Amino acid sequence: MVREKEIYASRPPAVTFVRLLLPTGEAISAPPLSAILGQVQINSSDFCKQFNALSQELYETGVLINVHLFKNPDGTFYFRFRGIFMPFLMFQGANEQKAIPVETLFDILRLSQPMDTPISFFKAKELFGSLRAIRFRVLL
Repeated sequence: MVREKEIYASRPPAVTFVRLLLPTGEAISAPPLSAILGQVQINSSDFCKQFNALSQELYETGVLINVHLFKNPDGTFYFRFRGIFMPFLMFQGANEQKAIPVETLFDILRLSQPMDTPISFFKAKELFGSLRAIRFRVLL
């Protein structure tokens, strides 16, 4: 029993991971974002300043992107953009009858990937699963 406590005491603290979906350039230090960041003890105003500054350089304002946020044991944090949220792109490219041209599907696939990442089979499978779940039609 004492040995187990020694093992857990000698283990380095883990990095905390949070997955977020945020609009670029519009993150504000208010609920629900401040509540999520407060749970992992990250200052929400610092995060919002850094996120808005960096996201406005890379994307247009208001685009929904997937963000992976990591908090180190020493209290510092960093985040990575993981591509544009796929359903957001689908609704942008669809017409009033929820129909998407085939040419637009490839663009959606390319834009939803993180930068400098090749298109994978699993991402294409996710695209068609989302199309079916939201009940979009594909125009040939």
